[in-house]
Amino acid sequence: MIEKTIIKGTIVLAIFSLFLEITPSKIINYIIFVALWYAMLGIYALWKQMHEYCIEGKSITIRSFMGIKTVDLGQVIDCFISQGVLAKHFNCGSIYLVLQNRKVIIIKDIPQPSTYYETLCRDIGGLNT
Repeated sequence: MIEKTIIKGTIVLAIFSLFLEITPSKIINYIIFVALWYAMLGIYALWKQMHEYCIEGKSITIRSFMGIKTVDLGQVIDCFISQGVLAKHFNCGSIYLVLQNRKVIIIKDIPQPSTYYETLCRDIGGLNT
């Protein structure tokens, strides 16, 4: 899913660059800007890769550099899949889990989201398919 993040970042950079005044005297500044852009994009892509989701019976454990969070699937009242054009191309997507306390847990950029959706959301009444 790193490829998808880099492609999206490159598209944003290209659109943003259209509005910049890039002259020969400012080309060094632009090159520095692009290098910083891709450095930050790389850090963001690595941050996304650091999330690990473990489905364990009736709960999901989410591990990240911020800590470990466990979500009881019994608390989920609704769930749905979100996939953009690039996500469909790369066969990935995000699953949104709406909990009873109205909090939303997002399982981001997972491969084959429909497979996980069936596993996570099959026992929830009134599913959005």
